[in-house]
Amino acid sequence: MAMRVKEGQILYDARGRKTHVVLPFRKYEEILRRLEDADDVKAMRQVEHEKGISWKAAKSKLRKKA
Repeated sequence: MAMRVKEGQILYDARGRKTHVVLPFRKYEEILRRLEDADDVKAMRQVEHEKGISWKAAKSKLRKKA
């Protein structure tokens, strides 16, 4: 059964505590995408100070491991 939710609904338990949120699927996907983007930015900031290596050196290292 399909259910339409305009923005979001908060569901409560018998004691009035918030327990669940019902979101439109597109909104859910948008939230996931933004969280993934934030994780990517965090990872980039953690390694931005590291020194890189040339493609030639990287290939050489990969060949030695194989």
